[in-house]
Formats: sequence, C-alpha cells, structure tokens
Amino acid sequence: MQKISGKNLFVAGMVLFVALSRLLPHIPNFTPIAAIALFGGAWFVNKRAAYLLTFAVLLFSDVLVNTFLYGDTNFIAYFSMPYIWAVYLCFGITVWMGTNLKEKMNVKQVVFYSVSSSLMFWLITNFACWPGNPLYTQDFSGLMNCYVAAIPFMGNVVGDLFYNLLLFGTAFIFTRKVAVLN
Repeated sequence: MQKISGKNLFVAGMVLFVALSRLLPHIPNFTPIAAIALFGGAWFVNKRAAYLLTFAVLLFSDVLVNTFLYGDTNFIAYFSMPYIWAVYLCFGITVWMGTNLKEKMNVKQVVFYSVSSSLMFWLITNFACWPGNPLYTQDFSGLMNCYVAAIPFMGNVVGDLFYNLLLFGTAFIFTRKVAVLN
C-alpha cells in the first residue's frame, strides 16, 4: 500500500474544507471548484489524485445542490446536457493548468492562471450551451448574444481569485512553517 504524504493530506484537507463552501449560501458563481482544480494540479504529488478529488467534489456537490436546492433528482437528464460535460472538461483543463503552474509558482502566476482558467471556463461553457438553444439564433450573431447574456456570470473570476489566493497563500505559509509538508 502506498504511503500518503503529509503534503497530500494537508492539500486534501484544505480542498475538502474549501469545497464545503459550495454548499453554503454564496454569491452566484463565487465557488471554489476551479480553485480546487488549479490548486490540486499544482500541489498534489499524485496528479491522478488532483483529478479525482476535483471531479469527486464537483460531482458530489452537483448532486447535493441539484437535489436539495433545486429539488431535481433526474441526474440522467442533468448529465445528458452537453454544457454539463463542458463544465467537467473545463475543470479537467484547469487541473492540467495547475500541473504547469507548479514549475513557476508565485503570486503573479497564480493570478494569471486563475484568471485564465476563469475566462476559459466562461468561453467554453457558454459556447457549449449555445447550439440548439432556442434563446439564440444559430449563427455568429446568436453566439455573440449568448456570450453577452453570460457576462453577469463572470463573477467566477472574482470567486476563483479569492479561493486561489486563499488556497495557495495558506499552503505557502504552512509550507514555510511546517517541515513535514516540504
């Protein structure tokens, strides 16, 4: 059996603590999932663990939010929507971005990767909800209208920055103070 490092336990604990905030009342799109993905990709020694934890937190919180907040238990219909798969794809890409961040981790890079992952999420998920959507014409103008209508959802940039700075900042402080994490 593989030994779990102190660093991985610390990272997993921080991620799970922050993940609980998705279940609390919050500003729309001000959630920790993208930060969990970026942070996990950068800090987990085992990259599979970063992907697994990100998707597990997302899936678990999706089930809880849809069941208890929206009263929707039709998970087959939920997961058959193309934009839901785009959401999961974006978080997978964000974990991958975190693995690249590991080599040059500093505040400037954390902010850059945080904002980049937020914008990538916004571009991909809104593109995914446009095809066949009766609210928009199925041409370039309709796509642009879809993006314009989604501007209010860019609160994810602020939420991602907040949670990334919280996670990365806390990890930085603790790695300087606790030898077991180095």
